[in-house]
Amino acid sequence: MAGSSSTTGTERPARRRIRPGVVLAVLSAVVVLGMWAWVLGYHLGGTWRDDTPGRLGNTTFPTLAEPVCADALARFAALPPAWATATPAERATVVDASVVVLGQMVADLRAMPTGGEDAAVAEWLNDWDTFIADRADYANRLRSDPDARFYVTQSDRDRRQITLAIDRFATTNRMPSCVTPSDLS
Repeated sequence: MAGSSSTTGTERPARRRIRPGVVLAVLSAVVVLGMWAWVLGYHLGGTWRDDTPGRLGNTTFPTLAEPVCADALARFAALPPAWATATPAERATVVDASVVVLGQMVADLRAMPTGGEDAAVAEWLNDWDTFIADRADYANRLRSDPDARFYVTQSDRDRRQITLAIDRFATTNRMPSCVTPSDLS
């Protein structure tokens, strides 16, 4: 038989060896992907974790608060930018107007049901009061010192600017309109 193979059909095809390097690479990729899935789910408020520190167990307050904050944010955006004012006195007037808008927002939020999360919400609203007082203080200082700077109170809880605690609570509880404005930064 010319051109026929000398194999009889009983031979096994050569087995592919699994290389340790390939196994290690695949295992490493799975571990890295799993780590990123956990990090993104935990730190970015993913739906995988409901026990994120600061997350309210009841969504009543966040659901009602978001539209209140969105309305205040719209009124705030209608004000002239504080940084674009021609004089310190004009800047103080704009900051005073923003204090009124933010103060009304906090008053409206205080009047809402908290869904049984009274302590956490009260602490957050107290932080807002402090931030608003910082803005009012800045406006007052601007009237006598054209070089006055805006200072934000440090939180007693974590020794960082109080705005970080306010924003973290708002973000964690899915209230994006309830973060602090950065018009004076």
